Amino acid sequence: MEVSDYILVPPAAFLLALLLAWLFSRLTAGFRHADIEAEGKNLPYACGEDVSSQKAEPEYGAFFPFAIFFTLLHVAGLMIATWSGASGAGAALGGLIYLAVIGATLGILFLG
Repeated sequence: MEVSDYILVPPAAFLLALLLAWLFSRLTAGFRHADIEAEGKNLPYACGEDVSSQKAEPEYGAFFPFAIFFTLLHVAGLMIATWSGASGAGAALGGLIYLAVIGATLGILFLG
């Protein structure tokens, strides 16, 4: 293998790119703007408003039942579409059992 072949190997290419980025940052470090210490520099700021330190805590309790509902119905649709090619009493019984389990799960999910 030639040297150009080794450069195309993903880990070597990544390390080469990382080295070039580090070299570029070292060469251009003298051009950066000097830091200025100012009062309130590290305080939170939002369009001129003072931001309170209270954090928002989103509530996902109502989201998860609908997310599971969405997932179950799409998986059920996929399974029913897949079973349409199967034949025999075993496939029909398996499909009915699967639909019963999906129905029971959705009932537990939404009715408690």
